[in-house]
Amino acid sequence: MKNIFRLFAISILIFSCTKKTDKDRAIDLVESKYENAEQKLDFKDAKLDSLYNISPKAYADSLSKGHQLDSTLAVLETEIEHLPQAESDSVGLVSAALTKQRYRLLELAKTKPEFLGWTLSRVKIEGVNRESISFNFDKAITQIVE
Repeated sequence: MKNIFRLFAISILIFSCTKKTDKDRAIDLVESKYENAEQKLDFKDAKLDSLYNISPKAYADSLSKGHQLDSTLAVLETEIEHLPQAESDSVGLVSAALTKQRYRLLELAKTKPEFLGWTLSRVKIEGVNRESISFNFDKAITQIVE
């Protein structure tokens, strides 16, 4: 009997000392904010994602598209010299449009991806089938930010 009690006490201690995941901490913050609200929230399908000013994938895509445009523009510049005037003018228009797009991508490349915090999405309101809400958190998931 004594051993069972000790085992029970140790298991409770171990369970209470386990580190919560980021998602668990985010859910706890939302639950504490809505504990007195009439609406109940369903976190079954909730998803915790990182929040950036520009997604790292979009940043990488803009860099690769920029390199592709550079090579395309280089080819167009060499081809323009060997074309008659009418064709050279239309290729020049295409080259100008591509150059404009390249400058836009260069501006985007100046904006490095910056981690802003976290977002908990797909939180459903019980009783409302289609509506889901999202919550944004600071970097350490210590508070909900608007």
